[in-house]
Order: sequence, then structure tokens, then C-alpha cells
Amino acid sequence: MKVAADIRVLLFVQEGPAKEKYLHALADCGAQVFVTSSFFDLSAEICSRTYHGLFLDLPTKMKAIKENKAYVYRLVERFPVSHLQMDGGSGEIRCFHFNRKYGSTLLDFINTQCRTFVPQKIRLDARKELHLPVLVYKHQADKRPERSITNDLSSGGCFIFSSRRWKEGHDIWIRFKDIADPLLIHAHIKTVVKWGKPRQIPGIGVQFKELSPLQVAELAKCIRPNSLHPSLHDIDNM
Repeated sequence: MKVAADIRVLLFVQEGPAKEKYLHALADCGAQVFVTSSFFDLSAEICSRTYHGLFLDLPTKMKAIKENKAYVYRLVERFPVSHLQMDGGSGEIRCFHFNRKYGSTLLDFINTQCRTFVPQKIRLDARKELHLPVLVYKHQADKRPERSITNDLSSGGCFIFSSRRWKEGHDIWIRFKDIADPLLIHAHIKTVVKWGKPRQIPGIGVQFKELSPLQVAELAKCIRPNSLHPSLHDIDNM
């Protein structure tokens, strides 16, 4: 039984025999299939669409994890995910996903997990675990900013360790010690983790509201040291 044609899945796989094998098998499932060969260089077309689920070629994923494990997991964490691996000898496709039964197929995954999932876009601002010294100001004229450190960082925001009392929806200003631009960065508090929550770092998840071109470039270097053309993306559901 084929699925409805309005089910969209995204396949991560490098060029080669495995890609052709996967595409042939997915064509028989009836879903719309979109393909990218990289976790890091996603096209505008890929990022503009919503997806019901992801297929990850294991060799492609493992190669990406060696470069940036946190980025890869952050990128796919909100989706139903099935891992694929082609047997080099028999050409058989092995399909691995959560709660799978023995002998599960690509179509089983689409019907049991993708069909009922509310489609979402790929998150572009996947965060990287980075511990950068930062000063946190309650307002621009604050004479006693909190000295702290980030737990992670993306092009759109960061999580800052703090045991102070903060409120979601409030604006703050921050300054990264390692960024040359002295201008305060205007940010918006999206989430608050209060001190005392079990197994959670207390602090605030913030969205950057205003960045200078130099700040954009410097943050991009922190996230991806080899990036030559940094870009700033809006944060989503931090």
C-alpha cells in the first residue's frame, strides 16, 4: 500500500549507489522525496519546505558527526528519523527506527510515524556546545552586569548559565568577551530554566534581536571556524 502523495520526507545521503537504491525504494512508497547530500550546506529549497520525517544514510550521518556531533543531532531532533544502510553485497536496504519491528521497511516507517506527524521545517540555527565568557545586562545602563558563560551558541541565539531571577519575554543586553565589537547585543529571553531543576543547567535561552555585521561574522567563526560567508537566521522554538 502506498502512502498519500502529500507526505514529504527528506533523505540525507551522499552521491553513489546507495542514493539510487534508496530513491528507487522510496519511489514505490508514493511519498514526495527530497534529497540533500550534506547536513551542513542545505539549499534554500530544502530549508523552505516542511517534512513529515527524515531518512538518514548511516555512513553519511557518521561522517557528519565526526565534524560536528552537536549540530547534527540538533538539526534532526524534532523529526521522526529512520536510519538506512545498504548492504554492499546483496544491495538490501536495512531500515532502523524507533520501536521498529523485525523486518521493518521504509513504507512501515512512513505509515506508522510520518503520517501522523505535523510537518516542520529543518532548523537552521542548530546550536553548538560552546563555553564563551559573556556579560549579561538587565538594561543598557546596568552598572553591575552578571559575569557568566554560554552553554551553547547558534547564529540566532544562545543559552547562558545564570542563577538570577529572569522572566520569559523580557529583553536583555549581552557582550561577548571574545568579540571585538564593543556594542551591546540586544537579545530577547525565550526560555528560563530556574535553579534547582533536576539535571538541568539553570539559565536563559535568548534570541539575538540586533547584531552588527562584525558581530555576525565573529559569531559565525565561533560556530563554524572555516565559514567564509556567515549568515544570520531567525531562531525558531528555542
